[in-house]
Amino acid sequence: MSTSRESSPVPPDEARTRIEQIADAALRRFARYGFKRSSMDDIAREASLAKATIYLHFKGKDDVFRAMIERFAAQIEARCAAVMAQPLPFPDKLTALMLAYFATGYAAFGDGEHLQELKALMASIALRELQALERIFTVTATALLAQSASSGEIALGSLEPIGIVETLVRAAIGAKMGTPPSLETYEARLRLAAAVAAQAVAKR
Repeated sequence: MSTSRESSPVPPDEARTRIEQIADAALRRFARYGFKRSSMDDIAREASLAKATIYLHFKGKDDVFRAMIERFAAQIEARCAAVMAQPLPFPDKLTALMLAYFATGYAAFGDGEHLQELKALMASIALRELQALERIFTVTATALLAQSASSGEIALGSLEPIGIVETLVRAAIGAKMGTPPSLETYEARLRLAAAVAAQAVAKR
């Protein structure tokens, strides 16, 4: 990982565990208090580690933030891959994929007072990691549609998979508009969007 220091005396497996522990702690801290109000001391306390341990792996908060997004993307990708591996009918698999990607993100970040700050940071100091995160749903959902059409489970007709995926992304974003919904309400809206999309490509 680019944020690890080559001079670290920590064994690779232990270093990876520590980096993941720090990244998970940073996500919890940043989601609750924001980036600016979180110091390296705060992150160390959240991770139950000494600050010196944090500095073994990261030069500063920017590096921690990038590692946090990278770690979160890996977790999301694993969830989406697990959905794709399940022997589910297309409507159920699409719904599960929507929940694995969007609902997991909403549960982690929500629409709290610090979300705009974190979004701005993603676009400024973690753009590469953000783009990788955003590609996960696009790539996975497009593959699901293509595979399901190829097997004859759904009929795309004149619809393009990427167009359907982009519509689902906009629906997921729109489902958070207005008064921030509870996670349960947001999940219900995602299920509805998935059901509408599944109905649009159902075989007649």
